[in-house]
Parts: sequence; C-alpha cells; structure tokens
Amino acid sequence: MALTVSSYIEQNKLALKLRPILVGELFLSKKLNYPVYIHKDGLFLAVISEGSVPSKEQINTLIKNFHKEVYVHKEDFVEIKQSLETALIKVTRSLSVGDPIENGTKDIKLLSLNMSGLYLNPHSDDLLMVQFQSSQNLSKFLMENRKLQSYFYHQLKKENFHFTISQPMLSSLLLLSFLQSIHLFHDKEVENLFLTSYLKDIGLAMIPDSKYDIKSLTPRDMDLFANHADFSHDLLEGRVPLSKNYLNIVRHHHFLNDKMKDIVQKKTEPQHKTEVLMGLDITLVAVFDIIVAMINDRPYRKGMTLYQALEVVKRMMADEYPQEFKALVVFLKQFFKN
Repeated sequence: MALTVSSYIEQNKLALKLRPILVGELFLSKKLNYPVYIHKDGLFLAVISEGSVPSKEQINTLIKNFHKEVYVHKEDFVEIKQSLETALIKVTRSLSVGDPIENGTKDIKLLSLNMSGLYLNPHSDDLLMVQFQSSQNLSKFLMENRKLQSYFYHQLKKENFHFTISQPMLSSLLLLSFLQSIHLFHDKEVENLFLTSYLKDIGLAMIPDSKYDIKSLTPRDMDLFANHADFSHDLLEGRVPLSKNYLNIVRHHHFLNDKMKDIVQKKTEPQHKTEVLMGLDITLVAVFDIIVAMINDRPYRKGMTLYQALEVVKRMMADEYPQEFKALVVFLKQFFKN
C-alpha cells in the first residue's frame, strides 16, 4: 500500500533527492537503501519499502497500473544504473555463448533499458559508447540468427516499455531483418544502417518527458519534436564511428513524415510541397520508423492494423521503389505471421 510523505516541506526536500527510472529497471536493483516512490496527484507515494529487494510481483503490479517510471533515491539510482551497465556489458560479451534465445532476449531488453539512461544523460561519452558497441555486437548476433529475429521483436513488445524506449529497437529489428531478406546491401551496410536506425532518436533527450504522452502540443512543442532529428545528428557527430552518409540519414530520417500526415488525414492536395530526393537506404530507415509508430498504440491513440499502415506506406514509396515495396509487403506478412 502506498504511503504518503505528508509534509509539504518534506515533499519538496524529497524531490531534490529522487531520480526517475523505468519500472523495468527495478529488476536490476539489489537491496534498496531507500524506498521506491511513484508520483501521483502532485505527491510522492512510497510503494516499495527501504531495505527490501523489489519482487517480480511488486514490479508487475506497478506496470499493470500504468506506471511508466518510478522514483528512487540518488544513491539507489547510481547503483541501479551501474548494475544495468554491468549486466549489459556482460551479456553483450557472451552473446554467442550459450542459449541464443535467452542471450538475445536479455541483451535486447537491457540495451533498450539502457537507452533510457542515454536520454537522461546524452552528453555522456562513456554511456554513448557502451550503447554503440553493444548495439554493434547485437547487429552481428541478429544477422547470424535470422530465424530468431521475429521472436525477439515480439518478446520486446511484451515488455510494454514506453514507446520512446521500445520504438528505436523495434524499428531497427524490422529494418535489419528486411535488409537481409532483399540481399541488396552487404553485411557492413546492414550493420551500419541498424546502428543508424537505433541511435537516430537520441535527440528525444532534448524534449521534456511530459510532452510525449499528450496529443495537443503548442507550436513550440511541435518545433522541438520537428527538430529532434537535428538534435540527434549533433549529439552523434564526432562521437560515434558512423560516416557522414549515415549521420545524414539521422538528420533527415523524418523526411517522409509530412507526406504521411497528408495521407493519414486524407488530404487530396498535399499541404507540404517540399520534395526531398533521398536514396533507398534512408527511405527504408524512415519507412520502418513510420510503420512501427503506426501499428503500435500510443497513450493518445490506438495503433493501425498492418494493412492500414501498408496502405499509407504504399503511397509514400511504391512509385519510386515498386519492387522494394512488393518485397516489403511479402516480408511483413511473413514476419508477423511468425
């Protein structure tokens, strides 16, 4: 049962000492030095007592009650983040040893959780490099285990992570799997496109968390979201070993979004006249980002069916890339059938 810190002064003092983490990160916590809190109706409520180890039942209860994040004392925060990084590095280094299903599922979950830390601290070179190197190892592992790619995708979906955490990995998993299926890109290109796709949204770190779950945004909010690709480019440039071509994909990966808005809103005359000439690589990165966004629920809307999403994508790319679109339809039907 939640316990309220009743004093107004105590609430404000407490706020200075607490740090937000994703609920799933509690699985990595050891014995807590302080309670775990949720924030409800302007108050911090203790939901897990100090001196305990959060149980699976407690964590699942928080998830079922739609708590995306909880608040822990800064001392526990540091320990949990260190445990997460240590666990990620350990499983990444031993991906090819043991059960590939267990290793891959765990690595993808830890890597996705670690992304939340990168959103909180995008200027940390150490954190970014751990994320990059772990993603690089994962891409090689995924290419070697093609039959498991669909399984890993659906396992990650079951985690019910917030879309800012799950979207980069889900879209990148789909992209990698499709790129392998069409045999138009060599392995190094597939690896680099996976990394580009996975890191392309790091610029979301510049947007306040409170903006993610609302439908009505102010003009300033819309500018922030529109510019997150530029933020991502600037945060990655010179800090990760991706060439200018891949960084350019990061910067322009939303080039199809305005066209998508016109299609979804069924406007007969396009409201956005700007035409951008882009290659197949950036088109596919953009398309898979859009597909995953469309078919998955958001706090403010229900997801489309795969058929509905493909109808939108058809109008985006079928004229320029007819064969690739046909291959995409076949691929997605097979991927989600499995």
